[in-house]
Amino acid sequence: MRSEKDGIGLLAKLEYNNTDGTATGNWYKRLTFTFNADYKIKPWLTSSSSFNFADATWYGLSPGSRGEVEYFNRMLSLPPTFRGYNADGEMLLGPNSSDGNQSFNLSKFKRDNNTDKFTMVQSFDIKLMKGLNLKLTANWYFDEAKYEAFNQDYLSSPNNMNTSRSTSAEFDRTLNQTYNAVLNYDYQITKDHYLAAMLGFEYYDAYQKGFNASGSGAPTDDFGDLQFTSNEEGKRNIDSWHSRQRIMSFFGRVNYDFQSKYLVSFVLRKDGYSKLAKDNRWGVFPGISAGWVFGKEKFMESLQQVVSFAKLRASYGLNGNVNKDWVGNYTVQGSYGSNKYNGNTGYLLGSLPIPYLQWERSQTFEVGMDLSFLENRINTNMTYYNRRTEDKYATIPLPSSSGVSGITSNNGKLQNQGLELEFGFKVLEKRDWKWNINLNAAYNINKILELPYNGLERNRQNAMEVYTGRKLDDGSYEKMWVGGYQEGQRPGDIYAYKAEGLYRSESEIPGNLIDKSTGNNSSNNKILYGPEAWAKLTDQEKSKGLPIQPGDVKWKDVNNDGVIDVYDQVKVGNTTPKWTGGFNTTVSWKDLTLSARFDYALGFTVIDWKTPWIMGNMQGTYNTISDTKNTWSPENPNAKYPTYTWADQLGKRNYARSSSMFTFNGNYLALRELSLAYRLPSQLIKKAGMNDVSFSITGQNLGYLTEAEHMHSPESSSNNGGYPLPRTIIFGVNVSF
Repeated sequence: MRSEKDGIGLLAKLEYNNTDGTATGNWYKRLTFTFNADYKIKPWLTSSSSFNFADATWYGLSPGSRGEVEYFNRMLSLPPTFRGYNADGEMLLGPNSSDGNQSFNLSKFKRDNNTDKFTMVQSFDIKLMKGLNLKLTANWYFDEAKYEAFNQDYLSSPNNMNTSRSTSAEFDRTLNQTYNAVLNYDYQITKDHYLAAMLGFEYYDAYQKGFNASGSGAPTDDFGDLQFTSNEEGKRNIDSWHSRQRIMSFFGRVNYDFQSKYLVSFVLRKDGYSKLAKDNRWGVFPGISAGWVFGKEKFMESLQQVVSFAKLRASYGLNGNVNKDWVGNYTVQGSYGSNKYNGNTGYLLGSLPIPYLQWERSQTFEVGMDLSFLENRINTNMTYYNRRTEDKYATIPLPSSSGVSGITSNNGKLQNQGLELEFGFKVLEKRDWKWNINLNAAYNINKILELPYNGLERNRQNAMEVYTGRKLDDGSYEKMWVGGYQEGQRPGDIYAYKAEGLYRSESEIPGNLIDKSTGNNSSNNKILYGPEAWAKLTDQEKSKGLPIQPGDVKWKDVNNDGVIDVYDQVKVGNTTPKWTGGFNTTVSWKDLTLSARFDYALGFTVIDWKTPWIMGNMQGTYNTISDTKNTWSPENPNAKYPTYTWADQLGKRNYARSSSMFTFNGNYLALRELSLAYRLPSQLIKKAGMNDVSFSITGQNLGYLTEAEHMHSPESSSNNGGYPLPRTIIFGVNVSF
């Protein structure tokens, strides 16, 4: 609800969300209230206030407590003949609590989860004099959360009762504060010369503290409080924490404009971050940009009816970053852990102090062009960028004798370069009809320039050796290191065994072929043999191997030496898209508006781990999927997939190895949003004292076009199971007073 009158603008909004989860018994409820107020106190002073409150409660079990993960496992583990209820209508557990009926024990798992979040923003815009403005802003965010859990006695299997009665409680409180002051000055020096300057200061303070405790052994199901748990040693645990981080920033900008054709801008900011040590805390980040509106030059006058606007621009700047995934609250000073031994508490160094960590720094060069045609009916801009990130955080491995696996350092360098394109079309502009289309595309390629020195070629990390296919003069076969992270290479390459179809008959199998490849259980892999090689083995040797048979996968032998081993893997793709982008369109007729938004990604590969895990029967007792009907058998010799066998990882490894059989072109087009809105005619609503009334229906995440099979979400480059993005239908009513 919105109201504007006498220099006062008010907005009040109340939202309620009640959503049932995919897993049985899971739900989420949230009540949100928003109030915004703008008030012109004096001609030179304007106040803006915003308040938001959100109260959320939910019920959900963690994966370790038979939660969503177990829910999806049950879909595979329960036999098709399972009955949820007996003849008397009583609920049945099934095989056990983790593979049985999820609803059976829900009432035994008590949960009380709640968060209250407050956001308050207050700003004052002060006109000090002509061209000089000061804006003061304060932002407070407060979050208080509590999580309580109590497991009553429950059946863990038909004849076994779990009586541990475990309970836990956690309390968190967060207060984030941001204060900034920005002074803007605009000055028209002469008709042709214009100057604008800005100075600013910002202070950010984030404080968090929390407490949790757990115990077990409550006397009955009626007492879930921690005070009733057993006080025996090892039955109770308690922990508390607090953390604080602060950032202080000074920044400024100067813009100069000559005849609205020649533009130049200088920016400078200085940031200090409390997570870094005193000597490395501050970073200085300058930048410069320039533009030339050549569409206003005389040599463009003859094209003005076609070219509405034309501008060249270029910029260079330095940015800083402290990645929270690498630099935590105690990374710089190190941390300790404690444990009890023989009744005494001991302390152990958990992580080494790293006082020399500093800001990551990115140097970015951009050059671009903005063009508009036919009275701005067609708009486009093109930008090329080259970003070089230095002092990037990376891990230096340490010897195992040190007791620490590795330390974080600023020893990485990464280059990103690409092209960004945007197009806008005003296809139709009539009195009642309007139609706009906007498109964007971004091409990006990245390369590792430097990694921490480790004595290996290209300082490689997590790389693997593969055959190149070339035979050397000494009779051996050339190999190269690929994958992982290596200097001079693009990260994200996927290497796997190349599937070249199936052996449809024994005559297709090379007689002396030997397969020494590894799979999911490399310590127990059996060697696979072609017919002639198998016939030469002794009974003892055969006990450690298996014959290659019709229905097995025909794997590519890269160097044609008659042996399939780990070096025969080939590049099957890269997990990072080369092109990303989207497009949207809006069509309106009078007060009716239809809009659609799409996004896409091109030039990447996705790998599916879940499907071969299921089809390979690697759990042994789980159900399978419909693709199993398309596996090889004497009755189905033209099947798509290899023979369906129990526990494939213990045998042929047709499924239990990284292979091209389950990698797919990841290209996708997503219909992200489709919306239809209708606005009531103004002559109807103004009689009721309203400024605007509109109704809308919106669908989100409505579908994909993609070649990738069985992916829970095409945006994910790797699938091992997970939640798909929910398809959502939203009905809306907006009223403004």
